[in-house]
Amino acid sequence: MIRVRPARRSVLKGIGALAIVTATGPRAFAGPIRWDFTIYYGPGHAYTRLYTRFAEEVGKRTNGELDITVRTAGEMPFSATEAVTVAGQGQVAMALGYQGFIAGTTKIAAMPGLPFLMRNREETLKGMEVLLPYVEAAVGRFGARVLMWNGENWPQNLYGRGTPMTKLEDLDNQSARGSSPEQSDVIRHFGGAPVTLTTPEVPEAMNRGVIDAVFTGAANITGSKWTEFLDWGYICDLHGAPEYTLVNAEMYDELPEDMRGILEATVAEIRPAMADALKAANDESLSTLREELEIVDASAEDIKRYESDFVGYWENWAKDAGPDGAEALARIRDALGK
Repeated sequence: MIRVRPARRSVLKGIGALAIVTATGPRAFAGPIRWDFTIYYGPGHAYTRLYTRFAEEVGKRTNGELDITVRTAGEMPFSATEAVTVAGQGQVAMALGYQGFIAGTTKIAAMPGLPFLMRNREETLKGMEVLLPYVEAAVGRFGARVLMWNGENWPQNLYGRGTPMTKLEDLDNQSARGSSPEQSDVIRHFGGAPVTLTTPEVPEAMNRGVIDAVFTGAANITGSKWTEFLDWGYICDLHGAPEYTLVNAEMYDELPEDMRGILEATVAEIRPAMADALKAANDESLSTLREELEIVDASAEDIKRYESDFVGYWENWAKDAGPDGAEALARIRDALGK
């Protein structure tokens, strides 16, 4: 399991200011090890900048001997749903796998996306401490490993155009984008028609009237400039949105031992800093959306009702999430008191 230390700095400044540990000694290979890291965010997105800074920091600490290039959405011929397989097969060295997008290959990795199970930072951190070893085992079967994860500060909420929704029951007879099968099940549960779209596909679908609403994080809206076609938001914190930085296991194992140690040390220091940055980005974005959109906050009574509605769903879902699904869910519910 990945262990991290508490953050000590504000991130956007802190990542660049971390102490640099460099690789030393002669190498058996002729030049730098070059890795491609495919992500699903576009150029200029706040999250793209964070992952780029991580890659640059690894390069600095290894004196350029491990050269990671971040490839944004559209640069490589892979879908966001293929992250586990393209990393595991070595088509790229690294891939960013959003828990909802990779549910088709490693369903247990999508457990944080169960509706109203892990809703906020505290719940997600507790839940992921239990879940991460199960996810590592699942992606390991495909030849990948989890280098780090992020997303405890990225709650998913409902945004759309037209008449604002004030409760999830307002999804009745509406079409909405779900970025995961679980979000689609929520839409369906409340009478809506789910449409599965990756991030780059949303704007055209919204503008063409294919969908009326979308589940996503606030920072993704501002980062992707979706306020141009959205009118409202319904804040219910459906679930957190962990995304896994995956690395090809064989390529990782073939790194020189000291370089591998530098990579892990960089993760350990930067991961908390990235989490702080993601929280700051989400908080700032939600504040911006409150000024630009009509925002409705779910009542405590509605949240309690939603959670009660989905307990049975959690249990049925876990039965189909592999041999460890039910055990992982039971341990997470115990940790969360749910």
